[in-house]
Amino acid sequence: MRVMDPRRTRYLLGALLSWGASACHGTDGPTAPCEGADCAAPGLIRAFEKGAPSSRVRPRADFGGLKVRRAAGRTFVLETTQDAEGRDTRRLTVSARDGTPLWRFDAVARDHLSDFTVHPSGEVTVGLERTIAPGPTYDLVRLSSEGKVLSWERLPIPRTVPEADLGGTLLPPAFHMKSAYVHALTDGWLRTEARGEDLAVAFLSLVAVPPGEPASWEQASGVMTLQWKDGRYTEQWTRVVDGSHFTQPAAWAYDEFRWREAALRPLLAVDADGRLVVGRTWNSSRCLASSRTFNDFTSVHCRSGDDVTTPSDTERQPFAMTAFTPVGTRIGTHVFVPTRAAEFVVFDMAVRDGEVALAGTVVTEGTDGTIAWYPSAPGVEDRMTPYDGYLGVLSLDSGALRFEHRVDTGRADHFSALRWTDAGLVAVGASGWDRWDGGMSISRGAGPLLALASTDGQTVRTRRPGPEGQGRHFHLLGVDADGDSLVAVGLEEAPMTHSGDNGHLEAMTFGGLTVELR
Repeated sequence: MRVMDPRRTRYLLGALLSWGASACHGTDGPTAPCEGADCAAPGLIRAFEKGAPSSRVRPRADFGGLKVRRAAGRTFVLETTQDAEGRDTRRLTVSARDGTPLWRFDAVARDHLSDFTVHPSGEVTVGLERTIAPGPTYDLVRLSSEGKVLSWERLPIPRTVPEADLGGTLLPPAFHMKSAYVHALTDGWLRTEARGEDLAVAFLSLVAVPPGEPASWEQASGVMTLQWKDGRYTEQWTRVVDGSHFTQPAAWAYDEFRWREAALRPLLAVDADGRLVVGRTWNSSRCLASSRTFNDFTSVHCRSGDDVTTPSDTERQPFAMTAFTPVGTRIGTHVFVPTRAAEFVVFDMAVRDGEVALAGTVVTEGTDGTIAWYPSAPGVEDRMTPYDGYLGVLSLDSGALRFEHRVDTGRADHFSALRWTDAGLVAVGASGWDRWDGGMSISRGAGPLLALASTDGQTVRTRRPGPEGQGRHFHLLGVDADGDSLVAVGLEEAPMTHSGDNGHLEAMTFGGLTVELR
């Protein structure tokens, strides 16, 4: 694990590194430019060493990108926009590799497109929530490879949840299939992942209550597999991930980089052997719910363990992952937080061959327990929080850490999304921003950040492809790669912490940012 140098001097190097084309970053920080066979390697390694990143922007107010996937020579992007009156909407766009638009799927009024996945056939499943419907509101929409609606159906109310999963605190069917709230940048509480032409979903939901009783604000999370047959989805099995709990980020926490969202939403991945992995923030309420139902943690540990936080903590968020066999047998839960992490947030997860990769951010304490705060400018006495972009790989079986990297480009850094490729882990996020140490307010805007971590954990290459942020944010929220290229999507001219104060909703608009590297 890299020992951090004082930020008071190092942040001045950020501008010098921001456009560097071939600096390698290992666990001890930047080294000399790559030489020899490594830099001449094919694929993404060569793209990071030799390629020139290109970027396209859509000015405010327009659609920005949340998630991107490339499949069958096409690029699929989940997009969002917010107008000057605060109304938001979403769409899924599909284009050819040369950028030619092919088709799109638009959300109707008040529908929230939560996620999507692409099947081997080229068909797409979209998960959405009908936010104004009073009852269960999670839907699945199956689209043909040409954008035709093949089916539009409600996510089934679970019928196969084992009684033991209810733990004596949940009433069957356990889930109300409804979230508490959504907004323009929310990932959403319904996640989708293809299992061939079939589907896996993970969801967070308000708990089910008896008919006639008021809705509860308690939540429960679940995972379900569905078979695609005869033009519709049919439930195969459903398991409770965590029992009834209450997780609610602190009211004062801001959400420019989806910090609040990270405390709530589930993450989902399917390994090549068919195992399903559900990831989420771990806190005392979720831990106690799991303890009551599955006896995998003691109540004492849930209240006082170092790897547990409060249900409202948005700064230090231990990460939990629970695995299930392809037929729904619960394998177990592992909880992880890096050593000497004063703050820690996971924004994305990927699974490959029995290993789980994490992308997020961390604030590292020194061996003496101190934090290397840095000033916003030379000679200024304020203290900015030294966030590093975090990449880690864990064993799915044991939860043990195989390797980690803490990426520092000079100011604050974080990773929002990652993909596992043959060349290693590709991650994207934001760099160059400042957050003062006394709260969550961000005082300097971000610029986009790309990274490629080698499969052996020895090297991390970074690129900062511009444009740089100052008074607004430019940052990336989704990434995918194929062959020797990657594409990343995000927001351009996105709002800062207090942009919308005093009713200035027009300041909360944003544009779109797309970065490609070949």
